[in-house]
Amino acid sequence: MMKKLMLAVYCAFAMGAAQADVLLVENFDNVAALPGQGWVFENASQPPGQAPGWVQGNLGVFGAQDDENSNAYIASDFNVAADGGFIDNRLFTPLFSLEQGAVASFWLRGAIDPGFFDMVVYGYTEGSVDPLDFIARADTTAPGEWTRYTLTIAAQAGMGRLGFVHTGSQLTSNYVGLDTLRIDTLEDPAGVPEPASLLILGIGAAGLAASRRRR
Repeated sequence: MMKKLMLAVYCAFAMGAAQADVLLVENFDNVAALPGQGWVFENASQPPGQAPGWVQGNLGVFGAQDDENSNAYIASDFNVAADGGFIDNRLFTPLFSLEQGAVASFWLRGAIDPGFFDMVVYGYTEGSVDPLDFIARADTTAPGEWTRYTLTIAAQAGMGRLGFVHTGSQLTSNYVGLDTLRIDTLEDPAGVPEPASLLILGIGAAGLAASRRRR
């Protein structure tokens, strides 16, 4: 009897782990291909500089989050704005469903040199590609080592986008990288017990009944 109960518990945990669905995974192996996959790039820096906007990572500055010898990340630097200008370099993911809520995670890093730092603003929108529409907006100074960030989005109707803006004075900014982005649905967006949890409760009740019968 106990072996059967343990097998049922294992199956229940497997069912629970399967509740979340993957909405988006991007490791930035080929940044040039992203616009064709629904990503939105806009360099709104004033005045704009010689750099086009978000580009493939540069190994001469630092390597990717999971491989220091790879340039598989996306980057922005101070050259997106002209000398003395203001950086406003925007990046938005493709649309994804908000119906089941979402948990987004990504890694961020800056090139830290004395007197320079890089600000990144991130959040999600209900489909817009305007940072003024950010919900759950957060501001951070890019750290000197790859650091993981997460953002939780409550379940709601419609579609959304995750957005990132490299921003700040061109005179004090340097270089920032973004890598290993993943968005999954929430496992339990409505606060209702998952089927696996209900099954485990049922198994517990069955085990109690069995123990009573053995007495």
